Amino acid sequence: MKNVRGFLKYEINLDRNWRNLQLVCLRYTNCSSLQHCKNKWTNGSVTVKLYDIENFHSSTEQLTDLEAHKMVREANVKQATAEKQLKEAQGKIDVLQAEVAALKTLVLSSSPTSPTQEPLPGGKTPFKKGHTRNKSMSSAMSGSHQDLSVIQPIVKDCKEADLSLYNEFRSWKDEPTMDRTCPFLDKIYQEDIFPCLTFSKSELASAVLEAVENNTLSIEPVGLQPIRFVKASAVECGGPKKCALTGQSKSCKHRIKLGDSSNYYYISPFCRYRITSVCNFFTYIRYIQQGLVKQQDVDQMFWEVMQLRKEMSLAKLGYFKEEL
Repeated sequence: MKNVRGFLKYEINLDRNWRNLQLVCLRYTNCSSLQHCKNKWTNGSVTVKLYDIENFHSSTEQLTDLEAHKMVREANVKQATAEKQLKEAQGKIDVLQAEVAALKTLVLSSSPTSPTQEPLPGGKTPFKKGHTRNKSMSSAMSGSHQDLSVIQPIVKDCKEADLSLYNEFRSWKDEPTMDRTCPFLDKIYQEDIFPCLTFSKSELASAVLEAVENNTLSIEPVGLQPIRFVKASAVECGGPKKCALTGQSKSCKHRIKLGDSSNYYYISPFCRYRITSVCNFFTYIRYIQQGLVKQQDVDQMFWEVMQLRKEMSLAKLGYFKEEL
């Protein structure tokens, strides 16, 4: 019995050890397969995945750089556009401010209110004869004057061609001539040229007109050279303090020479402006006759002639410009 029991116990232990051995073998097999998978993953897949990740990062960085450059470029364009708009806006503001200042000056200058009186030295106010108005009435009157000055209309320069003058100019433009008897020049002679070159010294004035027509008149400023008189007396030729055309005592800063004559005639600034205005008119119509005016059409030529006539009209009325 003891032997049987010992044999059974030995068989049970053997069977248990066998099962344990099978479990160990199974675990070893699983470990081998896992190690193989691990080696495969490490050698192949992980390398591929790491390469893909690196490519992804590089492409992302490239896209980020492109987007950054694009954003910087767009920001620079927007900044330049904004600066340009700012400069244009500032220019418009300056123009508007200048127009507003000019309008204010125009309104104040055209206001019907009486000019303010300056106080006397010492702070004393001037004495006024007669009764004085009530302060309330004066304030009311000043308020009404201010209202009138606010509603003053804005006046602008306008122009409209006279049809008769325009048609005469067009007829002259088709066949330009310097003959004073043609209708276009005859009217200008009667209305502008003769009145502009009419002086108290009629003989000298006629000689000046003839020199202007022949384009032989010269005007030069008075220099430091000695005064030269050849055939005319000092009264006829005038001097630095006496005008030869008017005979009046005026400061003469210029002198004229007629053709080939060696005489110089001293003229005042007023006479000089009247002569130069006529010379400018003759110079322009002479250019038209010679075909030198090619950049202007008929309308522009007409208004240029009207502007020159305007200068002659102002000169004959006593308005002139003097060089300081």
